[in-house]
Amino acid sequence: MKIKTLYFIFITLFCSYTISSSYGYSFEFIYFGNGTDLITFNGDAEYGPEIDGMSKSGALGLTQDKIKYSHGQALFINPIPFKSNSSYVYSFKTEFTFIITPQNKANPSGHGLAFIIVPNDKNDDVSGLGYLGIVNRMRNGNPKNHFFAVEFDVFQDKSLGDINDNHVGININSVNSTVSKKAGYWVQSKTGWVFKELKLSRRGYKAWIEYENSMVTVTIGPSMEKPKRPLIEARVDLSKVVLEKMYTGFAGSMGSGVERHEILDWSFQNSAKN
Repeated sequence: MKIKTLYFIFITLFCSYTISSSYGYSFEFIYFGNGTDLITFNGDAEYGPEIDGMSKSGALGLTQDKIKYSHGQALFINPIPFKSNSSYVYSFKTEFTFIITPQNKANPSGHGLAFIIVPNDKNDDVSGLGYLGIVNRMRNGNPKNHFFAVEFDVFQDKSLGDINDNHVGININSVNSTVSKKAGYWVQSKTGWVFKELKLSRRGYKAWIEYENSMVTVTIGPSMEKPKRPLIEARVDLSKVVLEKMYTGFAGSMGSGVERHEILDWSFQNSAKN
C-alpha cells in the first residue's frame, strides 16, 4: 500500500470533478474523497480501507476483505450519452489508475476488475468469481445485456475461456472475452518493439481505453506516461451494444481468499454534443 499512499501525496488530497463542453461530456477524479455523492456503489463496493483496516482511503474499493466471494460496482452517478438517435456511437476515452492487491501473496485469490459501460446503475442480478460482478452465469452472453467491459483478470477460469491468470480482455455482453492479451506493454528499442509483461496483482498500473470509428485500443503501463503502442487494438462495433444513455464505472470480484481491487483516479470524456 505504500505505492498508493505516495501517489495520493503527489496528486494532493482532494476530489476533483468537472464537466466540460470542449470535448462533449467530460469528467475527472484525481482523488475520490470519502463521502462524495458522485459515485453510486452496488454490491460490496465502497470507499476502500487503509492498511489499518479502519479508516477509509481515497480509492474506490470494489470488494470487501471480510465478505467471502465479494463483488461490487462503483459507477458515475449520472447516465452518459453514448449514442445518438441515428445509431452513431460517440467516440470516448478514459484513463485510470488501478491496484489489485492479494492479502496472501503466496496464494493469490483472483479474480480481477473491469472498466464497464452498463445500461443500469442498480444491478443486483450479478455474480462474483469469474463473472467479475458484471453479469451472472445464466445471463452471460445474452445480447440483451448491452454491456461493454475491459477486464484486468488475475485468475484463469478455463470455463470462461481465459487465456492465463494475468490478462487483459475486451468483453461484449459476456465475460468470455472477444479479444484478450497477456498483460504488459510495448517498449521501442533500437532493434524494434519489446514486450514487457506486467503482473497485474503486484502493484498499481495506469490504463488507457479509447473507442473511435469502431476501433478499441487498450494500453497499460507502469507509469503515468502512456506507452506509444497499445496492448490491444481491435475492431469492435458498439452500435448494437450501447444504448443512447449508459452508466460507466468499474466492477470487481474476488475468489475464496482476500484480494483488494481499487481505483485510485479516473477521467472520462466523449464526443457527445451538449
